[in-house]
Amino acid sequence: MNQFSFQALGTVWWIEIFDDIDEQTLTIVNDHSERFVRAFENTYSRFKIDSDISILNEERVFKNPSLEFRSLLTYGKGLFVRSHTTFNILTGHVQEAQGYNATYSFSPKENSETPIVCNPLVDLSINDEEITITCGKVDLGGYGKGYLIDLVTIELKKLGINYFLINGGGDMYATSDKGEPIEIFLEHPTKPQEFIMPTHLINQGFAASSPFKRQWHHEGKTYTHVISNTEVPAIATFIKAKTACDADAFATCALLLPEAQLLEVQAFEKFECARFDPATNDLWQSVNFSNPSTT
Repeated sequence: MNQFSFQALGTVWWIEIFDDIDEQTLTIVNDHSERFVRAFENTYSRFKIDSDISILNEERVFKNPSLEFRSLLTYGKGLFVRSHTTFNILTGHVQEAQGYNATYSFSPKENSETPIVCNPLVDLSINDEEITITCGKVDLGGYGKGYLIDLVTIELKKLGINYFLINGGGDMYATSDKGEPIEIFLEHPTKPQEFIMPTHLINQGFAASSPFKRQWHHEGKTYTHVISNTEVPAIATFIKAKTACDADAFATCALLLPEAQLLEVQAFEKFECARFDPATNDLWQSVNFSNPSTT
């Protein structure tokens, strides 16, 4: 096994390769992966003031967008319907108002309690000539890293790498260890280095979400990166899906969807889900969550 890591998108990335490769090939793969990830970050991060996302958010229109940019936003727009309107790509302005901005001020504005009112189906227009916004600001935080992991998967395969695990700060995609499932562990949301249970991935994406990892306090109030018009439950969710992008997005949705709706979305989208309550240590998981390659 060969492994390398680098820092990007505010977290540490690890890529483990199970192919038999030499040191020179490992260096090539490492350099290419890091450059690819950083280029994506520079182009699409809301925290980069000259990124395409920041330009769109500020100018409300982006002329001659690339196919990649259009595809990235089209996926996010579609999540609004796929998640029963739970996932909304147009919440960047709410994030900024609450202090989760380019300077990481974590100092909420007086009107930070602004409800989510934008409708991506109406307020976000995407075509070959331009992308326009009429309400809110785009935020890719709920799926952008997963989307990037899927792109890195394609890049690794182009380089002749077939057996690998990509871990972008907890969001993952794994092929296999030469045909064998890869074991990972569900991390306890409030007790670092403590694990809830193992599970396995084979040609699957994985993601976790909770309101505990990114939260800050201001004048007696607690804020989190999870944006919702309703109270965010103090639980953790874990998703296994066909892609890292779907796993990333639905991990957030699983926090907010009532159980009946979650089961409906899960059955339609064909992902597996687990939810953990750290206050009671209760763990619920879908029937096939522990089984590899059931998505």
